[in-house]
Amino acid sequence: MSSLIFNASEVFEVAKRIERNGIAYYRKAHDLMAGEGAKKLMLDLAEMEGVHEQIFAHMQRSLPAVDQSEALDDPHDDAFQFLRGMADKYVFNPAEDPMKVLTPGADPKTILDVAIEREKDSIIFYEAIKTMVPEEFGAKRIDEIIGQEMGHIIILTRHREKL
Repeated sequence: MSSLIFNASEVFEVAKRIERNGIAYYRKAHDLMAGEGAKKLMLDLAEMEGVHEQIFAHMQRSLPAVDQSEALDDPHDDAFQFLRGMADKYVFNPAEDPMKVLTPGADPKTILDVAIEREKDSIIFYEAIKTMVPEEFGAKRIDEIIGQEMGHIIILTRHREKL
């Protein structure tokens, strides 16, 4: 079996999907939360994910053509479908019930701890995927995604420390 190879544009496409999955997750959790503070925090987290999606879309549009070139002949897009499936399963699973992780009365610190863990999971995901993006197809651009996610962890951690 040959190794999977991706280009930076494909990874940015998946990064946007992960952010959309995060938006859906936090909105679903919002509807299940009991307290107004927790509900607002869920909406704030969803909004942060939306901003991240916009940032990734802008970064993707600014990629040079070489970072968007096809890495392998894959007429059925099987490699990209594999990448999307991994993202859905290991960061924000669209089918996951937020209440398996959070309780309706969850306090903001617990909610932020879960959000920070999700961001860490995304960094681990991107670090693994980066090994499948050859230098000539934009491997260094994946570090930009990782940097954005690290920045998100810093923001969430600072917010948690204020509580």
